[in-house]
Amino acid sequence: MKYCKRQVYAIETGDYVGKMFAVVDPKKEAIGCLILPQMENIDVPIESFDNGRNNDIIKLVEKLPKKVYSVVEAQYKDNENSDNRRQQLNTPNVSYSESPVEEDRDTHGLPSK
Repeated sequence: MKYCKRQVYAIETGDYVGKMFAVVDPKKEAIGCLILPQMENIDVPIESFDNGRNNDIIKLVEKLPKKVYSVVEAQYKDNENSDNRRQQLNTPNVSYSESPVEEDRDTHGLPSK
């Protein structure tokens, strides 16, 4: 079967249930898709994609309008550039210090045990 850019498929069962795959880069062996809403790239082997379509695991939803697709394609290409990975996701929420932390010696007037 032929796969075209701008097609969006809904995943109805399996590991990606509830996700949408937007076709961005159809190749001979795999189909490059952007997973929505995560905005992550995935290469799906043609055999798996065909199997999913033939067994109602994935279903064609629509062909994206050109303006919407341009945003999807830009995100896909940005993800392909390894220098632009989302590094803030790996950043801890607290600051880290090499100096030891001193505990308070004040017992706040509480009786000792």
